[in-house]
Amino acid sequence: MKLLLTLILLIINCYYINANKLFVNFIGSYGSNSCDGNPNGIGFSLAVGQCLPIEGVLSYVINDMPPTTNWFITMGGDGNSFTLKQYDSQDTWCKQDPINTIQFNNFDTCVEQPAFINVNNSLLANGAPVYSKLTLSQNAPSYAPNSIIIGQYNTNTDICNYNTQQYGVSYTSGTVIYNENGISIHVLCNQVNQSMMFKCKEGKCGETFIDTYCQMSGDVQIYCNSNN
Repeated sequence: MKLLLTLILLIINCYYINANKLFVNFIGSYGSNSCDGNPNGIGFSLAVGQCLPIEGVLSYVINDMPPTTNWFITMGGDGNSFTLKQYDSQDTWCKQDPINTIQFNNFDTCVEQPAFINVNNSLLANGAPVYSKLTLSQNAPSYAPNSIIIGQYNTNTDICNYNTQQYGVSYTSGTVIYNENGISIHVLCNQVNQSMMFKCKEGKCGETFIDTYCQMSGDVQIYCNSNN
């Protein structure tokens, strides 16, 4: 009876945790610290309390990308602030001393976007500051509309949902994610809501469909949220 009661309490606790999962969202990219107008470029959504090696779309389509660093979010006691810590790429549990710490004191504000993936060259950085709308959401991440989403999940099944999502990286349709040495790469959502990547060189472009769905061998989904 005692064992049964323990199992029931464990199930109830797990249900409560999953039902109240929190995501910190850096929605879209803006050129000014007022976040006016429509968002462009990249955005991020991170599950709270997990050590996350955030990677952009190039990491899934190009071999031999440099390693990314790891990130961890701890909520403040007031529920309206949090600490974002960055860890070395080898520190996969985020247990060592962080290499960078950023404190955020309010949600529903416009903030400078942390350099989540510039460190592994997944997105060409031009040095200018980029701003995002900072929000907190429960049970589901938030993204800018008409975006390509790369969702990373922690699951050993072929079902990916928000309960198992670790983070999401979003690119508004048409975003140039690489532009160097005469080669440019951009992503977009087509008219039937498929995510596509275009690689252009000397005026000639090749296209690739990059939609990816969770399988037993992988925990990544790439899709468009154009209808949201």
